[in-house]
Amino acid sequence: MKLCHLPVSERGAQFTRVLRHLVWGCVLSLASIQVSNGEGSSTPPEPSLAFAKKGHVLPSPKPALTIHVSPDGDDAGTGKQGAPFRSLERARDEVRKLVRAGAGFKGGVKIVVHGGSYAMSRTFDLSAEDSGHETSPLQICAAAGEQPVFRGGVRLKGWRHIASTDDFPLLPVESRPGVWCLDLRTCGVTNILPLKLGGYASGGGFITYPAHELFFNGKAMQLARGPNEGFLRITDVAVKDGTKGYDREGSKIGKFFFGGEYPKRWVNEPDLMLYGYWFWDWADSYERVASIDAAQRLIVLSEPWHNYGFSKGAPFYAVNALSELDIPGEWYLDRRSGQLLFYAPSDPNAALVEISSFAGPMVSLQNVSHVSFEGLTWELGSGDGLRVGGGTNCVFAGCTVRYFAGNGVEIRGGQRNGLLSCDIYSMGRGGIIISGGDRRTLTPGGHFVENCDIHDLSRIDHTYTPAVLLDGVGNRIVRNRLHEVLSSALRVGGNDQLIEGNEIFNVVTESDDQGGVDMWGNPTFRGNVYRYNYWHHIGNWRAKGEQPKCGQAGIRLDDAICGTLIYGNIFERCSTGKSGFGGIQIHGGKDNRVENNLFVDCAAAVSFTPWGADRWREFVNKALDSKDIDRELYLRRYPELAHLTESPNTNLVRSNITLRCGELLRRSPKAVNSSDNTILAEGDFAFPANTKLLKRPGFSPIPVSEIGLHADKWRKTSGALRPRATP
Repeated sequence: MKLCHLPVSERGAQFTRVLRHLVWGCVLSLASIQVSNGEGSSTPPEPSLAFAKKGHVLPSPKPALTIHVSPDGDDAGTGKQGAPFRSLERARDEVRKLVRAGAGFKGGVKIVVHGGSYAMSRTFDLSAEDSGHETSPLQICAAAGEQPVFRGGVRLKGWRHIASTDDFPLLPVESRPGVWCLDLRTCGVTNILPLKLGGYASGGGFITYPAHELFFNGKAMQLARGPNEGFLRITDVAVKDGTKGYDREGSKIGKFFFGGEYPKRWVNEPDLMLYGYWFWDWADSYERVASIDAAQRLIVLSEPWHNYGFSKGAPFYAVNALSELDIPGEWYLDRRSGQLLFYAPSDPNAALVEISSFAGPMVSLQNVSHVSFEGLTWELGSGDGLRVGGGTNCVFAGCTVRYFAGNGVEIRGGQRNGLLSCDIYSMGRGGIIISGGDRRTLTPGGHFVENCDIHDLSRIDHTYTPAVLLDGVGNRIVRNRLHEVLSSALRVGGNDQLIEGNEIFNVVTESDDQGGVDMWGNPTFRGNVYRYNYWHHIGNWRAKGEQPKCGQAGIRLDDAICGTLIYGNIFERCSTGKSGFGGIQIHGGKDNRVENNLFVDCAAAVSFTPWGADRWREFVNKALDSKDIDRELYLRRYPELAHLTESPNTNLVRSNITLRCGELLRRSPKAVNSSDNTILAEGDFAFPANTKLLKRPGFSPIPVSEIGLHADKWRKTSGALRPRATP
């Protein structure tokens, strides 16, 4: 996906490989905002927030039928308040039966779910026949003041200390006093999942592989790894086959040498995997070890291998190694015997210890319309959480999705589906994938993610597993808080998307050559708007250790992204890396507009990687011939496309303020039109308490009070800006 440094001759092949593994999706229908080419300007957007008056509101008519569900209920009951059903499936089937019998429900149906724990052993499915109507929706909601939790995991009890007679020869002797053991079969876990992991550039595909995870008092534990911190490095590849990158050489063959003595302890590990950034620092994968030759210091990996190959100096570490079970919080599962070994932080018999086990999605909606889920919690899944395919007006409101090995919510296709005031956290992969609308016809999807707190992600797959992965046309990502992600908070593609009023921080904390939001590779992605967002403390802003080779930015427009409006944002401490990314990094695009933004404590406000005329023409020459778009429609909607092959690097940077930034523009080509920008070497900025900078003459107001989380029916308090990010 990162083709920014590859020779032109390589980019086509790399492009094909990348798309094969990309999981893209989403849609929005904001009217296109035409972008100035620097010779004039279109009218800037009004300073008031559009969503302040247009937030999503759920219909709540008085239902004609109310059904109750309780963990203490009985599916042989009536479903009435005094005789609730035990399962959602029974409630669904009752509604189906009544509808088939000709019952009509003016005002719709409400399924009230009472508090308590519901064990998940199968996916809760809804299909088109379960759809409500605009004035008669199907509402599935928590009982007032109660918390129903749907759980795909098992609580583990009966832990015992490792005894001297236990046969675990690979377990370090010094670890034995702290390690506890449990036979999973005694807790009802008999169908143990195989260990199969992927990653963005995995030869097996970039998908969710169901995986068991262990949780101690609500915190995910680390599958035994070594070293415990940092990485080892490949000293050289074993087979030199001519594989090259812009600054490195490597091999497509999964055989390489290691230095030192450390990996020799892994020789007899039966189910060992290595995690690494094997060629590029933004493309990770898990690779299974076939053999280790300690004498030659040679590691041989099992096929299929990492898509980009392996290079000298690439970082990696071992996972699922019993010989590395050496610090509190690590665990190891012997799949042959069913024994789970756990170096517990404290006595596990006095704690809540759980293992995720249910591998399917917990909820699946296919071509369903006018259905809402309110106030429910889903947790402890070994795969993805909730899936919505097609349909219209399906909403999750005030819900929680947590402790999954995969993605939280996937919405693919349909229109006007979304999430409102939900919490999604502690995920093995990403938060939300949204896909909808039609790029060929520019028909909007109208999906939305609003007022959601999405954080602590990418625990298993570290890259391209953002809080929101968005594609398509005409969707809204508004007033959310997105944080604690190893790579980007947002991955955006498509057209006419609105990213507005969000707070994004503590993201891109491991991977390189990325931004708080990342866009990539298609000059016909147009009309996208980033407005009134607060991007702060992104990447290695603390300058701990060595800075990444390339860079980490707030907004990253990569490989020919064009026609984007970046207006009224605040960028604080989000400009890092040896290549010197700015708060905004533009790699080769044109017709982008950067206006009325505030940059604070950034090495550079806006950085560029200019493209020469030949490279530009070669990359974009056939963009309008793509079968994915209607050429004539796009030329009407985005008139600048008529001059796509001309005047590369033509962008507008106007009316911005910088405070204590090293540079306004870094590596700026002559084609950039920069005017009316204010550069301040000193000044106070204590956001959001002190915002005098935002009131300077000539600077349009930024509605600070409407950035980030806000109180509503489901979220009782708003989220304070800048939590956990200051030094």
